[in-house]
Amino acid sequence: MSQLSAVYRAPDVELKEFQIDASKQHYNTTNGATTGPSAYVLQAGQIDVDKPSEGRKNAQGEFTYLSKLRMHLTGLQDDLNEYLTQRMEQAKNKKLKQADEARIKAEIENLLDGGDDEDDEQ
Repeated sequence: MSQLSAVYRAPDVELKEFQIDASKQHYNTTNGATTGPSAYVLQAGQIDVDKPSEGRKNAQGEFTYLSKLRMHLTGLQDDLNEYLTQRMEQAKNKKLKQADEARIKAEIENLLDGGDDEDDEQ
């Protein structure tokens, strides 16, 4: 099987390439960690009707080509989803930090202006 990979590009990020690492557990299952219903939904009693079937094995007990392909694609998708989730968290934290800085700046300006929230017209 040729080596699969995925590439992520964004204007503010250098090229990010994802390679298959079959030594990682999530590259050896068809059940992705970042796909399907959330743990909350499953704990509430929902049944995952879209859960993928386990990989099929040949007569020698090895996974078939298509099963390996499915497992590797699922692993790549997990890696991409985890990376994008991290980027979204960073963006959210950056936005919160900027909002805090703007609030603090406004409070300081208000204090320096007399702290009464009224224009000095005298």
